[in-house]
Amino acid sequence: MIDRPLDLDAVRAFVLVAELGSFTRAAETMGTTQSAVSLKLQRLEHRLDCRLLERTPRYVRLSSQGTAFLNHARELLETHVRLFLDPG
Repeated sequence: MIDRPLDLDAVRAFVLVAELGSFTRAAETMGTTQSAVSLKLQRLEHRLDCRLLERTPRYVRLSSQGTAFLNHARELLETHVRLFLDPG
């Protein structure tokens, strides 16, 4: 059982990095810095106890665990929007 909820901002950052292939572009989309996105991802990986992304100076790509988590992360964010942010 999970003892505390996931940080939705970190989940959103993960999805953006996965979709955009860049910490910098994800940060620009979120209106924050690359280092803030990197810290969010480190905390999310620590929380989930797995590596979601493989990083090198030249690229970022999903790990096998990241690939498995990506659709769940998208569903979590979509559900959050439907429940809490969609006025309809």
